[in-house]
Amino acid sequence: MKGLPVLLGIALAVSVLFNVVAFVRLSDDDAPVTPARPPVASDARKAPAAESAVDAVLAAAPVEAAVPAREAPTATAAKPAGKNGPTGPTLTQPSLRNDPKVREVLQANEAYGAFWRDIDRLSKVRGKFDEAKYQQTVTTATSDFLELGDPARAQFEEAARIAANSTAQAKNEYEAAKSALPPKDKSNPTTYAAYQQQKDALDARYQTQVKAAVDSLRPYLNAADARHQEFLSNADKWLRTLAPKPVK
Repeated sequence: MKGLPVLLGIALAVSVLFNVVAFVRLSDDDAPVTPARPPVASDARKAPAAESAVDAVLAAAPVEAAVPAREAPTATAAKPAGKNGPTGPTLTQPSLRNDPKVREVLQANEAYGAFWRDIDRLSKVRGKFDEAKYQQTVTTATSDFLELGDPARAQFEEAARIAANSTAQAKNEYEAAKSALPPKDKSNPTTYAAYQQQKDALDARYQTQVKAAVDSLRPYLNAADARHQEFLSNADKWLRTLAPKPVK
């Protein structure tokens, strides 16, 4: 009989617990449904700590400009180029453009003008170089203009050195002989005539010597080449520019 109250207490406790559980379930069913919480950034897979080397290079590369929808206007046609660069102003007359020899001569003339401007600029600062450097620079530039290849290049430069020395010697002899001429007295016809006669003889001799120096270069050049023709027509001036200065 003593165990009866204990059994009744257990049964009562179980009944109360059942009622509590049932009440809680009913409360959950009546409560509004809460939408599922979207995953936050921390739930997602973490990005790599650092981008790859390839990505870094691509990111640093400049972005190319978008191709325009309209085609860009056609650029002005470039001037035809010769062996050593642009040929100069475009010929306007068809008869000139269509004649190869005329084009060659005109192009050679324009190229020589540009070449000589370079030589003239160099000669104006000649004193800043020693003679060997100056003469080698001039002959090298000239060989470039003449478009000489080996062995003609070396042969021409050696001949040019000898011709320049001959021109310098002829000039020195001319100046010395000129200073020894009798006075130039126009008031005395006889004296003036003697002066003029000797002066003309000196001039002729000097011109002959310079021509001989120019002629010594001809075997190394091609008379049919327009550039060589242009050079030879002014070679006397070129030799005087190249000739060593007299030692003071």
